[in-house]
Amino acid sequence: MKLALGLMPYGVFHRVIPALMPHLEESALRSRGRASVDDLIRFIMTGQMQLWLVYEEKSNAVYGHFMTEVKDYPQFKMLVIQYAAMEPNHMAQVENQMQEYAGKFAKEMGCAGIEFVGRPGWKKHAEKYGYATHSVTYQKFFD
Repeated sequence: MKLALGLMPYGVFHRVIPALMPHLEESALRSRGRASVDDLIRFIMTGQMQLWLVYEEKSNAVYGHFMTEVKDYPQFKMLVIQYAAMEPNHMAQVENQMQEYAGKFAKEMGCAGIEFVGRPGWKKHAEKYGYATHSVTYQKFFD
């Protein structure tokens, strides 16, 4: 099985929502009340956030997602990875691709870097891609 990652145009979101729903529910649960599934769907449908779909190349089966947002701070923009959920033990198959694609997308959008808040266990994954840990907020600035 080979997993792939792709930026999902919000115009075709309706095709994947049934398979994606368990992952959106997991993201909403992990948000600890900050966002509901309806909120996540609204963010995708309005273009406020970008949906990155993790899928199996041959069958197109959905294995998870990442959601990003271009955050416009007063002095610069950052690509923020807001929500992520995936089938267990599959992150290693797409993490290199996610870093590559997210970095390219962030630079195209004029971002200074990428950031995300995550559990402490993400530290080993984040640091190997150049992120520094600040109160379990991972940040990576482009040179």
